[in-house]
Amino acid sequence: MAGLPPVPTAASRNRLLLGLLLVTLLLSTALNLYLLFQGPEYPAEYELDAQLPELVTEVELQQVRRALAECQAGHPVTADTLSAVSASSGP
Repeated sequence: MAGLPPVPTAASRNRLLLGLLLVTLLLSTALNLYLLFQGPEYPAEYELDAQLPELVTEVELQQVRRALAECQAGHPVTADTLSAVSASSGP
């Protein structure tokens, strides 16, 4: 059995595992710090809490109105079930 490597003792295995644990903790800490201190991906003058520009809101409102008008034009107007139920239950 001359070709077999020596069997590591418990102390050397513990040192190896402790070294791997320390390397893992150092790499994890370094990655977390790198990600933490990276600059934002949006421009510095960008305001996260700013309202949408009125132009964009107006365009979206017009699109919704147009879609609603197209939908209503394709279907006859009928009473919805909620209003029918509330009318029949009455006060």
